[in-house]
Amino acid sequence: MKMDSNKLDQDIDNARRRIVAAQLAMAEKLETVEKQIGETVVGVQSAISDVLNNVKDTVSDTADSVKRTFDLPYQTRQHPWLMFGSAVLVGYMLGGRGSKPRIGKRNGYESDADPQHQVQQGLATGVLNQFKGEIGSLRSAAVGAIITALWEIAKQSLSAPNQPARPKGQPGNTSERLARDGIKTES
Repeated sequence: MKMDSNKLDQDIDNARRRIVAAQLAMAEKLETVEKQIGETVVGVQSAISDVLNNVKDTVSDTADSVKRTFDLPYQTRQHPWLMFGSAVLVGYMLGGRGSKPRIGKRNGYESDADPQHQVQQGLATGVLNQFKGEIGSLRSAAVGAIITALWEIAKQSLSAPNQPARPKGQPGNTSERLARDGIKTES
């Protein structure tokens, strides 16, 4: 029986070793899985952070672009002639709206007895009266844009930034040049 007892003790020891080995293997696998999950979480966090930063930058750039698009002084500095032409066109289009209706001519005589013409005129007048305040606001905006455009054009033409400053003593205008050459001008 002693042999059976020794064999039984060996089997128990072998079983314990296998259990410990299995526990160690499981612990290593759990560590590996934890490490991989941690790396994946860090990677996902980094990717999300990058996406959020890109979205923030895109939104910021878009907002700046939209602000610049509707910034009349900026647009006037960038495209003075286009703004001037636009202001003139808007002023022209709005300027004709407030004028008195013309009387039509029939057979060489002035006549406003045409009922259909009177109805159309009445509708147009009604619509214009309904939007009188808005049209006035648009006119004011157009006048402001024209003034701004003209101001910017005047500033650009009067300040010649690309020309070097004139040293003292050198004539800068026609009168000074003529005086230098000994020609008298009327003041």
